[in-house]
Amino acid sequence: MTDISVIVPSNHSHYELLKIVRALCQQKVKPAEIVIVDSSTECGACPADVTKSCEISGIKLIYMDLVHALPGGARNIGLELSNGELIAFIDVQTIPKPNWLEISSNILTSNRVLGVWGATQFNADTTFERLVRDGFHGVQARKTLPGSVFDRKVFAKVGHFIDWARAGEDTEWMLRVELLKVPVVSSSYVLIDYVGLIGLDLKTLLAKWHRNYKASRGLPQFFPLRLILWLICYPLLILISFNWNYLIADWRIESPFYIGHVTKIVVVMPVLAYVVIRGFILPSKRGVSMKQLLPIRFLAITFICFFADTVKVLMFSVPKRKHDFSSLNHEI
Repeated sequence: MTDISVIVPSNHSHYELLKIVRALCQQKVKPAEIVIVDSSTECGACPADVTKSCEISGIKLIYMDLVHALPGGARNIGLELSNGELIAFIDVQTIPKPNWLEISSNILTSNRVLGVWGATQFNADTTFERLVRDGFHGVQARKTLPGSVFDRKVFAKVGHFIDWARAGEDTEWMLRVELLKVPVVSSSYVLIDYVGLIGLDLKTLLAKWHRNYKASRGLPQFFPLRLILWLICYPLLILISFNWNYLIADWRIESPFYIGHVTKIVVVMPVLAYVVIRGFILPSKRGVSMKQLLPIRFLAITFICFFADTVKVLMFSVPKRKHDFSSLNHEI
């Protein structure tokens, strides 16, 4: 079996770090080493329980404390410190099943590819957590960087992660992999449980979106071209509709070009479209059944998405400043 290095960027509590390390130590195919880059407020010495768990399992532990390291930078440092031929990524709030490394490494070898994407399902306990899950993630497994396993040669071709982004750097790197047509396949097995929604409330959700999009809006996949065009075109459509019957139909009701209540229609239609897209179409594409959305649950999902999207619009609308790229915010 090829040596596997598991890289774990952490800016959470040592209690949460210990949970992920124990999950790694319980793998049927154990990694040769676990590389932890700890940027939490508790960083300093490696927690004794973490060290002990690795010693008992016979896994080499590499631990570095680096205050304020962002996820991309932490992963880059982990790559430099690692020694394995295969590189696996996991995050503190993504808990792997015991057969994660066994199945992923077998898929990689048997398919003669350079990587296997993680397949993550999002766990939720409360009503609010399930609304957030259904609105933003869905009930189907999602392709994610956490849970992925790669041949080290991938990074020579694709490069490392953007190190200044608070969030979205994983998606940007994944897009580079696809753009360069690197042979990486998706797993058909759900091997990762995301527990980051547990304990979430609306205030925390909006604060997280504010922080992430404020710090990461410079990433190319977040470039808000469609948003800007919509903000320009929508007022223009209202202006045109307000004058439509005057300019085109000369206020003659019998004219084939006369449209009754045209301004109201133009104002209301985008609102209805947003409800349909956010409340029905996107959740349905992500595996949420119509039975789960009706009769009124789709409205709750739409409202939560609206508040979060409003935060995104505000962050895209505020001019970027130099310190945006060096902000030292931490995970909520």
